[in-house]
Amino acid sequence: MTERQKRVLAALLAAPSKAAAAGVTVRTVQNYLSDPAFRAEYQNALEDVVMDAAKQAKQSLSPALSTLREITEDRGEDAQARIGAARAILTSGLKLIETADILTRLKELENTIGGRNG
Repeated sequence: MTERQKRVLAALLAAPSKAAAAGVTVRTVQNYLSDPAFRAEYQNALEDVVMDAAKQAKQSLSPALSTLREITEDRGEDAQARIGAARAILTSGLKLIETADILTRLKELENTIGGRNG
């Protein structure tokens, strides 16, 4: 990958709509994205960014839920704050349960498919 392509890749990751700010034309960005090798690098880099963000979010979940739990259980807190905290816990909890279920099912499918192809 050329230095110019690396600049465009970094710009795409930072703000896809402003990739041309890397000193190339929109057409150049489009050409790069139509190149399978560049596109693969872009997809890999994008996946890394998403995985890093997910890791950071995961690390924040426990302290955030603990804080919400404290607010929910604190009888001295305003009722609206307690209701809001409880609602946030329920919403987050349901999403986490759903995501965990989907991941479990996906893993089972991958194992089933892997067993058939192996």
